[in-house]
Amino acid sequence: MKRVLFLTAVFVLFFQPGSAFAQRFGGQFGGAGGFWMLLIDPGVPTGESFGRNIGEVLAFGGRGWLQTGKIRLGGGAFGGGFTDEGLNEAGNEVGGGLAAGGFTAEYLVIQRNVEVIAGALFGGGVVTIEERLGVTGDVEQLLRRQTSFLTSYPWVRVGYNPAALVNVGLELGYMFGTNGVGGPALGLDVMIGLIP
Repeated sequence: MKRVLFLTAVFVLFFQPGSAFAQRFGGQFGGAGGFWMLLIDPGVPTGESFGRNIGEVLAFGGRGWLQTGKIRLGGGAFGGGFTDEGLNEAGNEVGGGLAAGGFTAEYLVIQRNVEVIAGALFGGGVVTIEERLGVTGDVEQLLRRQTSFLTSYPWVRVGYNPAALVNVGLELGYMFGTNGVGGPALGLDVMIGLIP
């Protein structure tokens, strides 16, 4: 019976929006980590991708932060494959992927159960593009091009706290990168932790 009462008390304390736990830490200190999904147009020109428009990248990863006041500092990383694979003018399949990560900083413009955030990631990554020429025996013949880049990825994020320890956010941003990499991005994340 004690165990049931304890679990009930924990549920009421931690998982109710506007709980005493959330109010105690509201806007002062917190930290969270979680899942991150991004749909990014890396902006790679056709001439750099073996004659094929590679389209967008659906990338998955994670990010985390610590918060003091209205400032959140942390890090994140993501990676994924091109969603628009296909044949180029030579009749060969072209595919590849993008991976990036770095330091994140966010400022909470509005912080309640619904929050508005301006943030950015600063770091680097790599774009890999492969042209599949064919298969000889058990060996696949590939032409591969890799481009490393530095990036800044600013975003505006709208988040919602459905519970004291959970925040779900939707972000709209733009990836600026060296070596011609960069384009618009749409992101979704689910953070779990001490959400002020």
